[in-house]
Amino acid sequence: MKHVQTWQAKRIFWNTFNFGTTNTTASDQLKIDVGVYNPLLGKSYGEIAAESRSCHKSQGFGSAKQRGSNIEYFKVLKGDSAKSDLLEGIQTSWLRFKGLEKIESLINEAIQKFNPQNPEASVSSIVTIYKQILSLQESNSEIAYWKKQKLKETEILLLACSGLWIETFSPEYIGIPGQEITFTVQLVNRNKNSVKLNKISYFNQSDTITQLILKPNELYSFKRREKLSEALAYSSPYWLNEEHSTGLYTVKNTDLIGKPENESDKKIVFNISIEDLTFNVERNLMHKYTDPVKGEIYRPFETLPPVTVNITEKVFVFTDNKPKTISFVIKANSNNINGKLELKGSDGWIISTNQSEFKLSNKGDEAIIEATVSATKNASNGFLSAAVTINNQTYSKSIKRIEYDHIPYQFILSEAKAGLIYVDLKKTEINIGYIAGAGDDVVACLKQIGYNVNLLTDELLTNENLSKYSAIVTGVRAYNTNERLQVHYNKLMDYVKNGGNLVVQYNTNNRIGPVKAKIGPYPFTISRDRVTDEKAEVKFINDKHIALNSPNKITNKDFENWIQERGIYFASELDKQYETVFMMNDANEKSSDGSLIIGKYGKGNFVYTGLAFFRELPAGIPGAYRLFVNLLSLPQNK
Repeated sequence: MKHVQTWQAKRIFWNTFNFGTTNTTASDQLKIDVGVYNPLLGKSYGEIAAESRSCHKSQGFGSAKQRGSNIEYFKVLKGDSAKSDLLEGIQTSWLRFKGLEKIESLINEAIQKFNPQNPEASVSSIVTIYKQILSLQESNSEIAYWKKQKLKETEILLLACSGLWIETFSPEYIGIPGQEITFTVQLVNRNKNSVKLNKISYFNQSDTITQLILKPNELYSFKRREKLSEALAYSSPYWLNEEHSTGLYTVKNTDLIGKPENESDKKIVFNISIEDLTFNVERNLMHKYTDPVKGEIYRPFETLPPVTVNITEKVFVFTDNKPKTISFVIKANSNNINGKLELKGSDGWIISTNQSEFKLSNKGDEAIIEATVSATKNASNGFLSAAVTINNQTYSKSIKRIEYDHIPYQFILSEAKAGLIYVDLKKTEINIGYIAGAGDDVVACLKQIGYNVNLLTDELLTNENLSKYSAIVTGVRAYNTNERLQVHYNKLMDYVKNGGNLVVQYNTNNRIGPVKAKIGPYPFTISRDRVTDEKAEVKFINDKHIALNSPNKITNKDFENWIQERGIYFASELDKQYETVFMMNDANEKSSDGSLIIGKYGKGNFVYTGLAFFRELPAGIPGAYRLFVNLLSLPQNK
């Protein structure tokens, strides 16, 4: 109870629905029209909702924009009754506190007089409101919270109406603790209000005192050079700074929990006077540049170690004692980086390198150092870790950058570590064709265990003789994302008929992501069935099947240590030609036998599987490798 207080919801609603053959709505339920048009935004809320949903790129959630009236129904389940409005009887204004009627009156008056064509005319009213909120006595924690929150919001409104633009940006996006950086501070008063700059404070380290009255629409620009504190923390997300268990992060500072991102420790504070109000405005240091296609781009300024070291894979899988060559990519985040790569492995692993020292002259330069790793007969599953020593200082962070147009730029710093996994695996020497889907790492996993894998483009599927491949695998959601697979259906079926193995990983089948082609030689349906508990019991209902016995004997041990889930989008409504081998279910859910179906067709075999191989193989789960190899190795039918 140190950081939070108890609270209770006033009422709980169920958002009822009318979908398919089920209608849970009723005329006496509360109703909200969610299709209302907002003239200030120029959009309806149905349009805004669709834009939001369409940013959920990874799951293919793009949706059409809804326009016009759209009624949602709500049934009260618990708490106070409500007759006409969800928030009936709940005070959401300043009137919830006694004695604050004046603030409420000032706000209502400012709203009534606001002119969007002349926003600066509202500055005096907003200044008065700010002063009133600032003078509030924090008699209880609720008032203290709302005072802090509303001062922030009023400041944003004041700056917007006054037309005051303030920003700080650096030509570089990386800074090193203890080193100097250069950056620019810019201000422009775009309206005719009285605005004065009194002081600028840089990173709580130095101040510039000034008495500068900002002329209307004149840009003021100052270049600055500052040394970053040696104690400055790296910019990694706070919830990833400590080692954590599966599904549970470790955060030592509980005040951070719940915040969507780190608070910047590289702030420039401007002491500003607008009319007779003096207050501080904070701006985070950003990197700004101009892209020749996208125009002006902002991204967060990063605090990084002087060097990072990346290992090419998260997990390395060994099936014998033959050495693997592993590459380590060392990247300089500062000039003149000279050092030495240090490698450590778990017991039972042999690690050697001919060259561990490197020299990097310029920021952004990279060095690639190769090492050989092999397993001894006593090797157990463990880790390989990497670190760089520079001037007796050790740095062991790797960096992963995440860059998509629809989300802010992100990166993750983590320990430079990779898994070393030994799998007792028997496999046949075969070439594999792989048809890419929505994206997975299965190809790299198959290469690690010695298979020759060739990506089958549309051109190759059209022109190549597929009989050279003993197995063809389709990536996850391949039939959802590749419309050309319906053209290649007959050729793939001929390939199976003539003795090939076609292994199809999961696809979805719904109105948003329909299957765009026939998949198997016999009918089946892709359902929504799944097993989300990665520890759910797997029952062997056909333990004599060749897929469970050759070349690797599959037992329940092979389903140990799976991650995230057993599988998704299982098959259902199977033709009698298909065989099933497993039954599984989540707690209190019906059991399904559709996680893996196998059908003999001519000399070859067709496989559809919802088992989460695309998660388990990159995680180095031995049993997943053993079972997947068995599917690739199904023998030809007589």
